[in-house]
Amino acid sequence: MKRFAATGLVAFLLAMLVPVTAGAQTDAPSRLRLDVAQLNPRVVTATSATLNVAGTVTNVGDRRISKLQVRLELGEKVTTERQVRAAMSGTAAAAVSSTDFIDIEPSTLEPGQTGQLAVTVRLDGTRGNLRIGSPGLYPLLVNVNGTPAYGGPARLASMSMLLPVLSAPGKTVTGQDNPAAAFTMLWPIADTRPRIVAAPLGGTAVLSDDVLAGELRPGGRLYALVESASAVRDDQQVTRSLCYAIDPDLLDTVEAMSHGYQVRTATGTVGGTGAETAKIWLQSLRELVAGQCVVQLPYADADLTAVTKVRGGDLLPFALDTGARVQELLDVAPQNGVLWADGALDQSTLTALGSAGVRTLITDPVDSATTPAAGPVRLDGTQLRAQQADPLVLTGLAGAPGAAATSETPVDDPDIAAQNGLAALAFRGGLSGTPSRPVLVAPPHRWTASQDELTGFLRNVGDFVQRGMLTPLPLPTLLTAVSTGSAKMTYTAEDLATATPSSVTEQMNSIESTMADLQGAMQIDPAARVQPAELLEPLRFALLRSTSSAWRPTRGAAEASAADARSELDGLLGRVTVDTPSVPISMASGSAPLPVSFNNRLPVQIAVRISLSNTPGLRVEQVPDRLIPAGLGGSERIPAEALRAGVFNLTVSLTTPGGTPLGHPARFELRSNEYGVVTLVLTIAGAAALVLLSARQIYRRVRARRA
Repeated sequence: MKRFAATGLVAFLLAMLVPVTAGAQTDAPSRLRLDVAQLNPRVVTATSATLNVAGTVTNVGDRRISKLQVRLELGEKVTTERQVRAAMSGTAAAAVSSTDFIDIEPSTLEPGQTGQLAVTVRLDGTRGNLRIGSPGLYPLLVNVNGTPAYGGPARLASMSMLLPVLSAPGKTVTGQDNPAAAFTMLWPIADTRPRIVAAPLGGTAVLSDDVLAGELRPGGRLYALVESASAVRDDQQVTRSLCYAIDPDLLDTVEAMSHGYQVRTATGTVGGTGAETAKIWLQSLRELVAGQCVVQLPYADADLTAVTKVRGGDLLPFALDTGARVQELLDVAPQNGVLWADGALDQSTLTALGSAGVRTLITDPVDSATTPAAGPVRLDGTQLRAQQADPLVLTGLAGAPGAAATSETPVDDPDIAAQNGLAALAFRGGLSGTPSRPVLVAPPHRWTASQDELTGFLRNVGDFVQRGMLTPLPLPTLLTAVSTGSAKMTYTAEDLATATPSSVTEQMNSIESTMADLQGAMQIDPAARVQPAELLEPLRFALLRSTSSAWRPTRGAAEASAADARSELDGLLGRVTVDTPSVPISMASGSAPLPVSFNNRLPVQIAVRISLSNTPGLRVEQVPDRLIPAGLGGSERIPAEALRAGVFNLTVSLTTPGGTPLGHPARFELRSNEYGVVTLVLTIAGAAALVLLSARQIYRRVRARRA
């Protein structure tokens, strides 16, 4: 306690001696969280007179904080890609222009309390305002200072972002010096993680939660992605540049919801609430993508490297061959042979993708010594073309993960990331002052920016087009460009560390092997007319969900998903059962047939093998495999012979001819008062031997007397 008080005194004295400046360090530990809700305008033009910033600050520490104030600081214009990356990392730049400090309301916050900040400044360079002299990218810092109890004044929170300036406020607009940069933008529509935990053929889907229903409603993330793109549908220039990247697993989930679904809870399943919402959202998506460019993500955004390790790649066609499903639900065909996978892939996976018909991979930048950082290249050792996303815009939209933040608000905050991504796109569109090149904009697969951010992003892109900074380039046209060199996709130790755990792939191998044996035992039933592969397809999609890249940040999530797939398989196997007799079976004689009844509740015929436990004193004969029709039962009379009188406990089980257990074993209790043929023969033989031995002994005694 004394040491703590001394530390606070030293900090207080230092604070009195050293004034708080723009470069002051954040007080440690973090005591304040800053959330910026509004930045207006996002892009400064000649007509921009003011800059507005609004948001909240929350006391997340354990001390009272007083004298809370905020000001804006503008750094030196960044002119190189390296400087842009540094600014997007969250590191505060030295201020060359700053505003006066403005009090936050209230200016004192107890732990857990939240205050409001609102700053409106002019951009004319007058005292207490910001000065912008020329077009370019400027680091903008929102700086919050305060005094914690037992401490001195310090910067407690800050947020750094890039502010694009197309023309200095109040000055004459100049023409675009560089040719417009051709740009293409992917618009990802995928859930944040897989939701289905059970989806039997012809049955009701069960979801892990009902969160997706909220995501599809107004205010939800997926609703925002569709509505923000629909809001600019009349802008033909922006629409031409967009290509919608869709996860087929999301489509399957929403379509299943539209027919009514269940939600798993701690106490059982309950009815889902989003059936009508799912119908409306799916129709809105269908209208949005009608006649537009569409590319597919791997099913459930699966880890393709993990998928290729399961039974020699048996599941890979299911991860890729989903274009028919997208076309069925959205009435639009995805770009043939084009795939947008998440992260790096190893060499064997790249080879497998080429063999599966993939021709173009949309990727993050790959290692290349002969080509620019972005553009089409041929991947070494394959026939695959890699269409690389622009690395600078990618860094901005992804939030520079792993960078050091200077506040409680991380630099990968989705709204700040959208602002930095927009700034990077403006940089590519001419603010860099260097010749432009084609730009492929690839946001995160699970983009979480708000609807206002997404709509504003697209509207600003449209403004860039009108100003001659960008020119739309449809993805199919971009993919016709000739590859300019070769490159290698490096699968690093970091990729391996974040890959699907080996325990999951081992579980998947076991499940897929069981399904392969089960499918071999099945036949199409003439009445039900269901293909065995169709019956097992939901299980294979369940396995793909186990490898979703969405599970990477959550420990144990992939294992739990694989366990759901195992439970779904067990439920299918449990639909072929053998009946346990309600009363003990009495054998009328020592040798009598044993009646065994079984049922098949699958929509396909299945070959079964009846297995009986080895019971001492009872001999049973092996019977041929039996084909059970779909939805029907059957019986078999198995020859059995009691070798002794008494009660016998017998276990009867069903398996496929390949040995996969079906259902649960049944316990039979047999009672026999008779001897079987073998027992009788043995008894007679024993009696005969006894008679012969006795006769021999009598003969020897008689002979001895005579002697």
